[in-house]
Amino acid sequence: MKAAKKENSLFKKIDRHFEEAKYKASERKFEKHRTKAEKVIYPIIFVVFLIFALTFIIPFAWVLMNSFKSAKDYSNNFNGLPREWTFDNFIKAFTFKDQSTHNFTILQMLGMSIIVAGGGTIATIFFSSCAAYVVAKYRFPGRSVIFGVVIFSLIVPIVGALPSQIQLMKTLHLDGKIIGCIFIYSGGFGMNFMLLYSFYKNLSWTYVEAAKIDGAGDFKIFFRIIMPLAKGPIIAVTIMQLIGLWNDYLTPSMFLEEKPTLAFGLKALSDKMLNTGNYTLLFATIIVTMLPIIILFCCFSKTIMENTSVGGLKG
Repeated sequence: MKAAKKENSLFKKIDRHFEEAKYKASERKFEKHRTKAEKVIYPIIFVVFLIFALTFIIPFAWVLMNSFKSAKDYSNNFNGLPREWTFDNFIKAFTFKDQSTHNFTILQMLGMSIIVAGGGTIATIFFSSCAAYVVAKYRFPGRSVIFGVVIFSLIVPIVGALPSQIQLMKTLHLDGKIIGCIFIYSGGFGMNFMLLYSFYKNLSWTYVEAAKIDGAGDFKIFFRIIMPLAKGPIIAVTIMQLIGLWNDYLTPSMFLEEKPTLAFGLKALSDKMLNTGNYTLLFATIIVTMLPIIILFCCFSKTIMENTSVGGLKG
């Protein structure tokens, strides 16, 4: 058994090195065949994207730097490095509470964000995946109508759907409840549907045909074959959806006012801190609320970028 495992490990390493060498060779070949115009345009595009990235990085670095200052140090030296680095602002950020957030602390709002954004992400990815697979792979009356409704829903502004959402929540008595907020997020259409639809549309039907010959049903095929094949795109869409719901302000502010999430609570706390002039505490609070999503994106950024391939058959 040990010898077999070592042999499999060796083959995997050889395959990995072969793929890397193949990629580098194709990259060198691509560079050789670049036209003169491409050789000029690519550096310009790189500079443009670099400037665009700096517009995000510089403000974040400035906020991070000032979050380590005392109030006096900030007022005397708001553009320089801290004369004395202090973590007092971060300690206060975890315990600060106010009536505007119903006395919820940052940690309590963090827990609410995890529940609401996590539950909403699981619900919407599941329903989007099911809907996208059915519309992409099964032919039935009204299929084109459903796809047209999806496209139309992407065109309609969010504000246009608010009156119907408010009426629906009141009718179902879900206003002010966590499950109600998750229910709003759980729609199966939208951009998630389109991304997963494009993957399922190009997925080979050979897998399904082989499974049907073996006697597998539609549900077993979807959960045991299709979803594992779509693991990469589903993870990528899940991360993007989670980031979007984590930063969502509108829905929690309307339907979950007494149980604030970070996005909603941070707005209320920032107004309070700005009124009192406690800027360094505000900066520390912003950094604390941003850290979970930054860490998540750093861990899965490669997955988001790479998992755009379609199909599972080679050759």
